[in-house]
Order: sequence, then C-alpha cells, then structure tokens
Amino acid sequence: MKNSGLPDAAGLIRELPRIRRYARQNEETDYRFREYLKVRLPLSNAELDGVVTELTADVWGQIDCLTCGNCCKTLQIVVDDRDIARLARRLGASAKAFTEQYVGVAPDGVKHFLSTPCSFLGEDNRCAVYDDRPQACRDFPYLQDRNFRSRTLMMIESCATCPIVFNVWDRLKKRFPIPAKTNVKKPR
Repeated sequence: MKNSGLPDAAGLIRELPRIRRYARQNEETDYRFREYLKVRLPLSNAELDGVVTELTADVWGQIDCLTCGNCCKTLQIVVDDRDIARLARRLGASAKAFTEQYVGVAPDGVKHFLSTPCSFLGEDNRCAVYDDRPQACRDFPYLQDRNFRSRTLMMIESCATCPIVFNVWDRLKKRFPIPAKTNVKKPR
C-alpha cells in the first residue's frame, strides 16, 4: 500500500524520514509558532503546561519508544558525576575506569558519552542500563517538565529526532493556530 503522506488513523506521523523532512520544511512556521507561544498565546504557563501534558499523554500512549530509539542513536548523551557513579556501580567498575571508557568532555566542560549511538543501546532498542540510565535520558524529551514555554527552542530542535515531540508540537500548532501576520526570524 502506497504511503499517502498523511497521518495514520490515530492522527500521528511515525516514520522518521517523513518526520525529518517535515521538520525541515516546517522550520519557519515552527519559529513563528514558538514566538506566538512565548509571547502572544493568551494562556498562563500552568494552562499551557496542562495542555502539553494532555497532548503528551495521548501521543506517548500511542508511540512505543522501542520501535524508534532514535534519541539513543543520534543524540550526544550528557552525563554528570552522579550518573557516572551510578553507572560505574552497575557495571562493577570504578568511576575513573567508567569515565575513561565511556565519557568525554566537551570544550565547555560538559561531560557526555563518547559513543553515538549510545554504547548501552541494544539491537532491540532496549537500554542495557535502563534502571540506572543518565538523568538526561530519564528526562528526554522534556515534555513532562513544567514551564514548557522556556523549552520551545529545544522542542523545535527535537522535532526531527523524536516522533513524540514532533506529534505533540504538531498538535499544539493545530490547537493554537498562529495569526497569519506573525513575522519571526530563526534565532542565530
């Protein structure tokens, strides 16, 4: 059956190539929508967070992360000293040995896993250290955190990576259409 380019029966787009293409094509509109959400949408932060929570629950309930795993395959995973200690314990290694094998430091001092895709991602998209995974992995895709408005730039960037983010963002755009004359340029 030929793919029509339309969302599935649940109204979701799940295929990563389509999501990436749409994210690129929608970038200008997404930045205008971001501006609208941040300064013009007549909802309080708590009200917007409630809508995002509702949409996230619906979308997340219909998308199984194990069918994708794209975040673990493409993102640089940030770790802190607590993550390193927890994971080292899990693997029966010292924090120093774990760091030498798995952790790099960016020029700005941020620690991250050296490997992309993640060294702990299995072929079945399961995390081998799931119960002890880094905090960044626990928090991704950051839709459930309060004050969604403060993360809208991150959401645009994550649209091409995560089908859940893409579909929540798409539903937000449909729920709160932007006025036709909102002119905003992409931030530099």
